[in-house]
Amino acid sequence: MLENQILHNQGFTQFSVYHYASDDTYNAGGTATTSAGRSYSLFCTIPSGYPTQRPSLYITDPKPLLNYHGAAISGLGVSHAMHTLEPHSVGWVQICHWRPDRWHAGIVLQKVFLKALLWLEAYEQHLATGRDLADFVRSMEAA
Repeated sequence: MLENQILHNQGFTQFSVYHYASDDTYNAGGTATTSAGRSYSLFCTIPSGYPTQRPSLYITDPKPLLNYHGAAISGLGVSHAMHTLEPHSVGWVQICHWRPDRWHAGIVLQKVFLKALLWLEAYEQHLATGRDLADFVRSMEAA
């Protein structure tokens, strides 16, 4: 698949795209390691309307993903301060990687995973300082 080639050609070899022939669905995922040395499992659900529909991106491990104060981030739901969207039904945190109204078919999965890596680095700063992710990552409105 072209998206998998783009990921790997751009150096994102820790992530791959998977196709399930039985129901003709796709997802992507892998493990990201931050500069602090911690690993996070990422899972991207690719909707049937992709690339015109925005995929969802979740952190599946560690679970629960905790904030500076030790509370589950998934409990925040949609949070501008933490750049999260509605969590998955099983409690995975959903990263806000692209505003739905700014999504377009020209955005490739490599850019989605790049934003996830930036989110994770900001999360590490949140853990170290207690400050909101919004202090480290500008929103698309501010950019």
